[in-house]
Amino acid sequence: MIEDILKKLEDDDGAMIPRPASSKDLALCQKDMAETELPPVPQGYIDFLRGVNGFAWNGIEFYSTDQVTDPETNYTLNDIVSANEAFADYSDDFKDMVLLGRADEDLFVYNIANKKYEVLDFTAHDVMEDFDTFDAMFVGVVSPRL
Repeated sequence: MIEDILKKLEDDDGAMIPRPASSKDLALCQKDMAETELPPVPQGYIDFLRGVNGFAWNGIEFYSTDQVTDPETNYTLNDIVSANEAFADYSDDFKDMVLLGRADEDLFVYNIANKKYEVLDFTAHDVMEDFDTFDAMFVGVVSPRL
């Protein structure tokens, strides 16, 4: 399903769909998360990064293993380690979560405690939606904007 959405957006000049993350990129990302005492990136998101190293389109962002800049727009996609360092400093509410991305007033996280991918309200941190897999979250978040 993710592949179908990415294929639809290939020719959209507003879509940032970076190259796949390499095994080295993924290993370094996990190492950096551990060294900064952050939870590991969940396997479902690692699988996504193996296909595309992040994503930005129509206000939706899913973070990459390292900062990726679009050469045409000069827009830089945030990396998952930096985003999670800032996220962890923001509130103790997030200690069992991995921040994966954002859109408008939403945060996309993986909740380690319940093993769910969740869409949180940016301000109140309420769970707006939850998903069993990252693929389901991606489709659930991106499809309505197509």
